[in-house]
Amino acid sequence: MQRLPLSFIRPGMRTYEEVLDSQGRVLCGKGIEITEEMLKRFQDLGVSYITVEGTPVKLPWEKSLDEELQALEERFKGVEDETLLQIKEIIKELLFEKFKIKE
Repeated sequence: MQRLPLSFIRPGMRTYEEVLDSQGRVLCGKGIEITEEMLKRFQDLGVSYITVEGTPVKLPWEKSLDEELQALEERFKGVEDETLLQIKEIIKELLFEKFKIKE
């Protein structure tokens, strides 16, 4: 699942959850394929974000697991303090959990 700004949504994507307007009214159900007409309606009704199935868009601020692990190694490069190295391992475990991967 990926929560995206409306400008990133394309026809053919499927909703992961209901799309609501600012008053909480349901505009579209879960699991519905989005059409061009729906996008225009969402825009007219002020919808800012939609959560879609999968991860169809690579956002500039999102990193892959490899990129995250590489950045972690770079941050802790040269660190010898045992407490800090334990913190590094905890962060690594959290990254694996975030990406649903077991070591």
